[in-house]
Amino acid sequence: MATKKQETFEEKMNRLEEIANKLDSGELSLDENLKLYLEGQEIIKELEGTLQEAKKKIEEKTKSE
Repeated sequence: MATKKQETFEEKMNRLEEIANKLDSGELSLDENLKLYLEGQEIIKELEGTLQEAKKKIEEKTKSE
């Protein structure tokens, strides 16, 4: 079974920007817009999680110093 490559924070941000540009274009059908919107929402959740983890690591590191 093939495993999906883990995307970096930057790759996710780039994909989110692509989605925003496509949504702003006004050239997609309602179904395509909805699909991209939902994908974007999922990416946002993942990015927020990554940022929360980074914040927690920084707080832990600064408390121990």
